[in-house]
Amino acid sequence: YEKFCNQVAKEEKQSERTVFSYDWQRFLWAFILGIFEGKRTTIQKKTKNPPFGTEVFKNRNKILKLMIGLTLQEMYKDDPSELKNDFESASEKDENLGKKIRVAIEEYANTGFSIMDLRSRETPGYIENLEAIIEDIKSDRGLA
Repeated sequence: YEKFCNQVAKEEKQSERTVFSYDWQRFLWAFILGIFEGKRTTIQKKTKNPPFGTEVFKNRNKILKLMIGLTLQEMYKDDPSELKNDFESASEKDENLGKKIRVAIEEYANTGFSIMDLRSRETPGYIENLEAIIEDIKSDRGLA
């Protein structure tokens, strides 16, 4: 995350070809790559105030709902009935699945950031390179 988000532009003016201008866009791209890979990567260094929070998606409810939907679909793809069981279990304990879903979203994004790191070593400037991102979208490659 630190490598790809909160970056200060090298020049005073960002390039017109910059693909992702905002942190939420970089995070969303990382999340998409992680979901596509179908892999969650545990966050090793947890902090009290993580760099990503729901405030990143404030006023972007549709995107956040889409991320939640994709996360639930991926989490329960092998046995959709487990969602009902988890929901009922959480309800009995007066909890909700929100934390579990948030952690899953972060872990999918963490996988995506690993992919972005790999891509940036293969293609310097990957995250600011429109052609590289388009090529990534057109390809079916994950971590390979």
